[in-house]
Amino acid sequence: MRMHTLFACCLSLATSLASLATQAASSILIWPINPLIEADRQKSAALWLENRGQEPVDLQVRVLAWEQEGFEDRLTPQKQVVGSPPMATLQPGKRQLVRLVNLEPPSVGTLRTYRVLVDEVLPPQPRPSQMGVQFQMRYSVPLFVVGPGAYLDDGAREAPGQGQPLAPDLRYRVVEGSDGVFLNLRNLGPAPARLSQVDLLRDSGKQPLAEGLLGYVLPGAQMRWPLPAGVRSGRVQARINESRQPQTLASE
Repeated sequence: MRMHTLFACCLSLATSLASLATQAASSILIWPINPLIEADRQKSAALWLENRGQEPVDLQVRVLAWEQEGFEDRLTPQKQVVGSPPMATLQPGKRQLVRLVNLEPPSVGTLRTYRVLVDEVLPPQPRPSQMGVQFQMRYSVPLFVVGPGAYLDDGAREAPGQGQPLAPDLRYRVVEGSDGVFLNLRNLGPAPARLSQVDLLRDSGKQPLAEGLLGYVLPGAQMRWPLPAGVRSGRVQARINESRQPQTLASE
């Protein structure tokens, strides 16, 4: 199931770097925005949902496997991680705890990537709306599950003192084709990379590509983003995951 269009609409919800919680255009608040399960430490992660609106909201929670292929995100059903409860009705001003339970840990020293989808379920309508198709909000949050003997090295917290650190290893190149000029990023490391505050360093100065989130590159995958008109070269600098300082990426 390909959901590239969906991600373009809701990825900003899942990867905001400015706060510990994220709120989309509707009344649902979700936190944390980057849940993590490390098998050596816990079997589940907590995800909180809060209704800040004036009406009750019915929500469905699903966890899908997340891969990247052909420069697109791909989501598929899986049974390794489940959300409990899978359905909830939030009254105005109330919160709901959802446990993301890891039923099948990854292999030793490896990591799996998922997306938690929270859908607003619309109540049955007595007759078709005069305004056409009714809108339903969807929220998407990344979830990473680390197997035994390893931990996610996100560039911010101190190492736990044991186990293998898993970190991204990014390479970039500028590719020009019939459909435009793109920044290609390949992740050779065993951990995902979230890129924000991305700049292209040129002889003429710094060219901002993304002041906030640019996107994710999963382990073993490559993604691409269009470059501004007239830009065909430069060194790439970005914040990776939780690192406080920008890093200059290596070129291919």
